[in-house]
Amino acid sequence: MLDMSQPGLLTTKALFVLAVAGITLAVCRLLLRFNVLPFGNDVPPATADQLRHIPLLQFDGPNGVERYVSETRSLLRKGYEKYLRRGVPFQMRNPVEELGAQVVLPPKYLDEVKRAPTDLFSFEAYSEKAFLLNYSRAPRQTEAAAHIVRVDLTRNLGALVTDLWNESALYLDKTYNSEWQTKQAYEVVCGFVARVTSVAMVGAPLCRNPVWNRIVVETTMASFGAAQAIKDKYSARWRWLAPWSESIQKDLRRIRKESIELLKPLYEDRKAAVSRSDDVQGSSEMFRDTLYWLITSNQKDRSLSGITESQLFLSLAAIHTTSATLNSFVYDWIAHPEYHGEILAEVKETLAQVQLNGGKWTLQHVAMLRKLDSFMKESARINPIGFVSIQRYTLKPYTFKDGFQLPAGVSFVFHSDGVHHDADNYPDPEKFDAYRHLHLRETVDPNRFHFASVSDSALGFGAGNHACPGRFLSAIIMKFFLIQFMTAYEMKYEHGGIERLPNHDNSNTTAPNRTVNLLACDSSKEYAKALENNEVPALILLAGLVPESRTWELPARNLPDLELQILNPQNS
Repeated sequence: MLDMSQPGLLTTKALFVLAVAGITLAVCRLLLRFNVLPFGNDVPPATADQLRHIPLLQFDGPNGVERYVSETRSLLRKGYEKYLRRGVPFQMRNPVEELGAQVVLPPKYLDEVKRAPTDLFSFEAYSEKAFLLNYSRAPRQTEAAAHIVRVDLTRNLGALVTDLWNESALYLDKTYNSEWQTKQAYEVVCGFVARVTSVAMVGAPLCRNPVWNRIVVETTMASFGAAQAIKDKYSARWRWLAPWSESIQKDLRRIRKESIELLKPLYEDRKAAVSRSDDVQGSSEMFRDTLYWLITSNQKDRSLSGITESQLFLSLAAIHTTSATLNSFVYDWIAHPEYHGEILAEVKETLAQVQLNGGKWTLQHVAMLRKLDSFMKESARINPIGFVSIQRYTLKPYTFKDGFQLPAGVSFVFHSDGVHHDADNYPDPEKFDAYRHLHLRETVDPNRFHFASVSDSALGFGAGNHACPGRFLSAIIMKFFLIQFMTAYEMKYEHGGIERLPNHDNSNTTAPNRTVNLLACDSSKEYAKALENNEVPALILLAGLVPESRTWELPARNLPDLELQILNPQNS
């Protein structure tokens, strides 16, 4: 029998125990550093037994996963009529299966959820679990990032709006010429959104850099791709290994490296300006972008890598949601030519006022686009990019005022699509009425019912203090795209007709059909080409329709015989 009391063996055993303890401590510290510790204060999903008091909604007949991918919208509508209209919550399959069932709450609980602190109902925890952020190491939201968008960006929109307009014209000017070109619809709008949004993120000239624009588009796909790869490769028990997987991390690492290289000179310029105390006011006027505002924010990590991380999160949050929404607007614009005349007249009147202001846009000019704004809100109501909103994860048990209880560890949502198709909120809800919301502004409240507004009957942007902070910027960017196309371009489907093709549903989300190709050309360049070739007897200029960035260089021989007719857009 081995005698462990021998001094040599005891020393060896002690060293072995200390070594194991040291390695364990080092691993734990490393896991904590990367925020992937697989135990601790994490709130596990509620069990089926804890949710047994909530009615379960399923499909009649076959109830396989594939139906929840393609038919969730119809099931949610059924749940709205059966339960939510009566104020009763229900539960159903969660797209993230390992989180247990998702609970869908009726609108009567909105006020309590809006007022609840984040340590009770957390969007960050919901996102972390739904997209495996602890393991993918994808960019995540910080309070500083949300704050600078909600406060600094919104406060500076008036100063940025002309730059946004000019950049939108420059982008489309490079994208289309006088010849008809076929391009995938989503590719066009996504490229547009990436570039024009970047005006507010990094300013010119970086907003025009193709590498930067590729990065802000790719960040979302790389983040979601990493989450899916983790689900495919690791069981829940072993996901803490994912941050060290090269195959999972390579795209995000490349994106971070490229972003830091591009942002470094801008970061140093803004840091230098901030360090000169007598130039603080001047620097705030010189730099109007999220990069500058993050540097001057209270964000904990204001190093170049920390600021880069927040910039990548902002691109993740903004680019594809805005692009999908704008893509949907384009399809509905083509599908509803009956509204083109009146909306175009409103646009022309607004552009004439901009021209009278020296070509400078103001937020007051944007506010003049009431019919276009209403059209966009109706398009988003009929064809949303998601069927639910206000997603939260319960970190503590909670009892609502009426006695309904939610345990900790519950993913819950509100059925925004049901609210938006409730006849009590919107009469004849299946009808596309482009002026529905304009009429509400005229008859109920002029300060409500605009595209970016949120209320208990308009949940597309969330609710309360946690409503999407970038919605005002997105609204302007999407309006500018539509204005450019309806005034300076001709656009039609490659496949012909005007009917909108079906959306692509995927569980709680949907997207406009991405197989659609658009035929488009720059009509202003087409007119200039015709003049160049003496093919038209007159040039009709619609005042204010051709952006400042477009100039026509015509040979002098064309000018003496040219009959120039200027039409007042208010009378045309």
